[in-house]
Amino acid sequence: MRTKPRILISIISISLIIESSAQEIRVVVKNGEWELVGDLMIPNASEKVPVVLMLNKANGNRTVYEELAGHLADRGIASLRLDLRGHGESINVEKFIPYSRSQDPLIWDSEVDVNAAINYLKNHPNLLPEKIGVIGASYSGEEMAEAGRLNGYANAYVALSPGSFSDESIDGIDASGVPWLFVVSKNERHLKEITALVQEKSQEVELVIVPGTEHATRLLPDRPELAEWIAVWLSKVL
Repeated sequence: MRTKPRILISIISISLIIESSAQEIRVVVKNGEWELVGDLMIPNASEKVPVVLMLNKANGNRTVYEELAGHLADRGIASLRLDLRGHGESINVEKFIPYSRSQDPLIWDSEVDVNAAINYLKNHPNLLPEKIGVIGASYSGEEMAEAGRLNGYANAYVALSPGSFSDESIDGIDASGVPWLFVVSKNERHLKEITALVQEKSQEVELVIVPGTEHATRLLPDRPELAEWIAVWLSKVL
């Protein structure tokens, strides 16, 4: 019987300097009445390149992914750091307010934003439509999984502390037929049940558990070496 993959790592802080030969532009992805603002970084290359879509956590924004985007560019991978509806600069219709139940659609309807962004990337002349990865953080981990179930999966997924990950999304990990990486903190209490279910139900997922209690994209500034590790993983699977 195959042993279910489980990776436990202790990460040592190191200093990282990113020198990327890449071009970055501000873009707007339109989805209905929403204007979703993002930063598209494309490494200088003579051919089309893979790309990774990066999604914010609740009450977060795209800026936290800047270092990771640089690491990806160093490996010849483009990236789109996107503010989902109601977050960051994507507030032309409404702005997300934490703990407001009336604004739940700004969270739970954003799977359509994910698919709009993926369609944008698939049609970009400098990007490979068959090599698209997606990174979701907290609620957007569930939203990227739901988007995959609805409109077809991308080519690789990274979930940072996906605390709202549903049973349907867990069942879809292996069914998707593409690589999945889960990154969680060891002492995130509300994620222990989901982490256990993922280990129980998936034969294919790669699980990284880091020390501490950091949640979602807070993992990245608190552990800057993790961005390079994720970039390396994506460069291997895309």
